[in-house]
Amino acid sequence: MVFQWFHSTAYMMDDEVGSLVEKLKPQFVTKWLKTVCDVRFDVMVMCLLPKPMEFARVGGYWDKSCSTVTQLKEGLNRILCLIPYNVINQPVWECIMPEWLEAIRTEVPDNQLKEFREVLR
Repeated sequence: MVFQWFHSTAYMMDDEVGSLVEKLKPQFVTKWLKTVCDVRFDVMVMCLLPKPMEFARVGGYWDKSCSTVTQLKEGLNRILCLIPYNVINQPVWECIMPEWLEAIRTEVPDNQLKEFREVLR
C-alpha cells in the first residue's frame, strides 16, 4: 500500500499540502522502505512484481476490475514513481524488470504496446 501511496501522491498539486507530503517522503518513508529492503529483500521484490502474491495486491488497480494491460501500465507507473526517491535500487531493479518485460511481452497485445510509451516517457 505504501507503493500505491507514492504513486497517488506523485500527481498532487504543488500547494502547501503537496509540499508537506513531498517532504515526508524522503524524511521518513523512503528511509523505512530502504530498511524493509535491507531486512526483507524478498518481500520488497514480491510486492513490486507484475503479478505479486495475494497479500501484496492492495489499493489502486487491485481494488477495481480492470484489464491486465491496465494493471501492467499502472504497476509499471507505480515503480517509476519510486525511482526518484531511490527506493528501487539496482538489485531490486535486476530482480523485477525481467518479470515486467516478460509480462508485457506475453500479456499485452501488439496493438496495445503503444500505450506503454506514455508510461515510459
